[in-house]
This record gives sequence, structure tokens and C-alpha cells, in this order.
Amino acid sequence: MQGTPLPPLVNFATSRRLDPLALGMVWTFAAGGKIFVYQSAVMIVGYSYGYFDAHDMFRMGLLLKAVESVTLILPLPYYWPLIGI
Repeated sequence: MQGTPLPPLVNFATSRRLDPLALGMVWTFAAGGKIFVYQSAVMIVGYSYGYFDAHDMFRMGLLLKAVESVTLILPLPYYWPLIGI
């Protein structure tokens, strides 16, 4: 699901004079919290070039997982009855 919109995203970035690599990495990071580097090929590339270290990855991954969890848990009491659960 992340790879399909990537070519139009790169075209968007180049047409607006943005860095396509940076925008692609933000796109992948924003797709969900990743705690370990090996969970995504983009994370491995960013880590290998020294953009972040393992501590940064773990800390931001936990933060994103917490935000993602709260975002998913809060609407459940309203959503589940709508679909009959």
C-alpha cells in the first residue's frame, strides 16, 4: 500500500521543487510507528546513510505507536456498534 502511491508522490515532489527522497521517507515514516530499523526498507536506507540512529528510531517509533494506538482506540466504542460488533 505504500509503494503504489510513491511514483505520483515523487512526481509531485519534483514538480514543486521538493526533495523526493525526503518526501518519500516522510511518507513511509508516517505510515505507522516502526520500532526497529529492519521493519522497512526505507528505514534501513535512512539508517545506513546516518540520518538517524537506533535510539532515535526506537524513541520515535514508540511515540508514533502510542499516537496510532490512541487514534485507533478512541473511536472504537462508536464504530463497533455501527458495524454490529
